[in-house]
Amino acid sequence: MRGPRPLFFVAFLLVGCATTLTLRDLNSYVLKNEFAPAAEQVEKLKTGYGEKNALLYYLDRGMLLQLAGQYADSNQALENAKRTARDLYTKSLTAHMSTFLINDLMTPYYGEDFERALIHVFSALNYAALGDGEGALVECRQVDVFLRSLRFEGQRNAYQDDAFARFLAGLLYEDRGETNDAYISYMKALEAYDAYGGFYKTPRPEGLVEDALRTARRLGFSDKVAEIQRRWGGTPPAPATAGTGELVILHYAGLGPEKVDSFFEISVYNGWPYVEQVNAKTQDDTQVEQARAVFRSLAADKMIRVAFPKYNRLAARIQSAEVQSDSVVSRTVLVEDVGAIAVKNLEDRIVRIRARAIARAVTKYLLAQKVSQAVEKNNNENLGFLVKMVMQAASAATEVADKRSWRTLPDRILMARLTLPSGSQNITLRFLDSSGTTVETREIKNVPVTAGRKSFLIVRTAL
Repeated sequence: MRGPRPLFFVAFLLVGCATTLTLRDLNSYVLKNEFAPAAEQVEKLKTGYGEKNALLYYLDRGMLLQLAGQYADSNQALENAKRTARDLYTKSLTAHMSTFLINDLMTPYYGEDFERALIHVFSALNYAALGDGEGALVECRQVDVFLRSLRFEGQRNAYQDDAFARFLAGLLYEDRGETNDAYISYMKALEAYDAYGGFYKTPRPEGLVEDALRTARRLGFSDKVAEIQRRWGGTPPAPATAGTGELVILHYAGLGPEKVDSFFEISVYNGWPYVEQVNAKTQDDTQVEQARAVFRSLAADKMIRVAFPKYNRLAARIQSAEVQSDSVVSRTVLVEDVGAIAVKNLEDRIVRIRARAIARAVTKYLLAQKVSQAVEKNNNENLGFLVKMVMQAASAATEVADKRSWRTLPDRILMARLTLPSGSQNITLRFLDSSGTTVETREIKNVPVTAGRKSFLIVRTAL
C-alpha cells in the first residue's frame, strides 16, 4: 500500500501568489493626478495580474484611461472588462472548481455586482465625452438589463438597483430627446434613492424630482405628475431659457475602500459543523471525507486561525466642490457613495464567506493530522511531528482572505448641474473640506456648452 505524499500536499497548499502594482502604487499616481503614467504602468505589469485577475487589469486600465481623457481607449478596456466579468460569472455558476482547500484567491475574480454595474456607467460617460450619444444609450440599456437580472436571480444583498446609474441614464435619454425612457429612468432613480437612504445614508439628489416632473408633464402624464408630487413633493420646473444648455459636472472624490485581512480563532470542534455544510466538488469531496474520518478520532480542541476580508474606508479631506462660472454658482451633491455600497455589499455576504473560511481551515488542519499520523506509523514519531508542523505552517500561510476589488474606484461620486449660455465657458472649482474651507482650486477653460443639450465634465480628487 502506498503511503501519503506530504511534500506534494505542502506544494499544493502553497500554490498561488501574484505580483502586480500595489494599492499604494496606484494611489500615489492618483493622488498626483498622474493618470496616463498610471495606465502605462498597469499595461507594463499586465502579466502580473495573472489570468485569474484579468478583470482587475481591465478595470484599473479603463478607469485610469478615462481620467487621462483617453475615452476611446478606456472604452476598449471596459468592453473587455464587461466580457470578462460576464464569462467568468457564467462559469462560476456551472464549473466545478476545486479550490475549496486552498483559498478564494484561486478562483477567477468576476467582480462585485456594483462593480459590474459601474462598468456600464463609466462606459456611458466615455461615449458622452466622445459625442457618441447612441453609444451612451446602449450602455444605459445594458445596465438596465443587468440590474433587472439581479432581481430575477433572487439577489439577497441590499444592492438590487443602482440609483446613480438610473439617474445618469435619465439625463442621457433626455439629452437624446427620448423623453419616455428618460421619465422611466428618473422614476426608477427616485425609487432606488429611497432605498439608498436606508442602506447607505445617501439622500435623494436635488433636481431629480423636478426631472421626473418635467418629463412626466412633457409626456402629458398628469396623473403621474400628481403621484410624484404626492410621494416626493416638488414643483414642475419652468422651461429652459432659449440659448442655454446644461453642464453636468461629476466629481470623483476620495480613494476607494481597501479590503484587508481580518483574523479570528476557533476550535476545530466548533468549526467542524461548517465543514459538514460544505457542498464540496470532485477531489475536494474526497479530502473532506478523509478529514471527517480524522475528526472522529480526535479530541479536536486545537485552535485554528481563520481569515476573512473586511473593508477599511480611507478618510478624505475634500468633501465637496463649489462650481462657479461667470454667471452661476453651484455645489456638488452626493449621488453615489461607492464606499458605503462596497461595505454593505460585503457585510451582506460575510456570513457565507466566514462559513467557507472556517470549513476550509478545519479541513486543512485535519488533513495535516492524517498525513502526520501515517508518517509516524510508517517511519518514526519525530518525522511525523515534523511533517505535521510543516503542513500546519503551510496551511496557515495559505489562509488569507480574498481582498480583490476594483482598486481605482473613487470613494464617492458627486454631481453639480449648471444651466449656462451656449458656447465656451470657463469654470472654477473650489474643493472644500467638511468645514467649507478651500483645500484646492482648479480652473477649467473653454468647456463647451450646447443650447438645448447636456454636456458632461469629469473631475477627480483624492486628497
